[in-house]
Amino acid sequence: MTGPEMSGSVSALWRYPVSSMAGERLSVAPLDPSGVVGDRLWGIVDGSDERIASPGREKHFVEVPRGYARWTAQAGLFISADGTTWAKPDDAGAIENLSSLFGFPAKLKPFVRRGQVGFRPRYEHAPIHLLTTAAMRSLERDSPGSIVDERRFRPNIVVDWPDEQEPIPENGWLGREIRIGDVVLKGSIPCGRCGFITIAQAGLPLDVELLRTVVKRHSRNFGIYCDILVPGEIRPGDTVTLAGT
Repeated sequence: MTGPEMSGSVSALWRYPVSSMAGERLSVAPLDPSGVVGDRLWGIVDGSDERIASPGREKHFVEVPRGYARWTAQAGLFISADGTTWAKPDDAGAIENLSSLFGFPAKLKPFVRRGQVGFRPRYEHAPIHLLTTAAMRSLERDSPGSIVDERRFRPNIVVDWPDEQEPIPENGWLGREIRIGDVVLKGSIPCGRCGFITIAQAGLPLDVELLRTVVKRHSRNFGIYCDILVPGEIRPGDTVTLAGT
């Protein structure tokens, strides 16, 4: 049973500078009220018709998760078609490589902030996606033979949490405060999953059974979204505790 006395620790931190492209694992995640700094700042569109990429819904965009993106406060955004050769987004050769990989004329566009008018992501939820290792172990048991890799689910924070009676312990964290070092989050809503988790991604093969299992066993939800009550920095190994009821 989940209770305030239980605790876990941060096992991984992720940022996705370009929505739908592969993200970057972080050694420190700076959080401001809008989320991980540098997270989901840009989107991929088809330059021929300005459609925003939606890999989980349209086969036209199914190759987008094979591309890579990373971001630093000092140098900004970098993109790569292979995860090895990196370039700025205004580099014509880099855009050509992405276009060849994706199969359409790729174009990067910056998203506007919440409340502003302009190019917006297809979905806007609470700023942090949290997932526990207990949930992934549960999914491994329910979907034997599948590669249950955290990268499929695009979490910002992965929490190493002991197995419990509940297959997804974080569902019990909705409405509760989650303390990670000096940072305080609050579980807001379940994370509804789409076909994105099944498609081939950078370093991961196609797996059509995963979504079927998530739909059947967990009503399509996997992981939770969180609001940020107290921002700050999070590092792997930081203790995670629950407060409130």
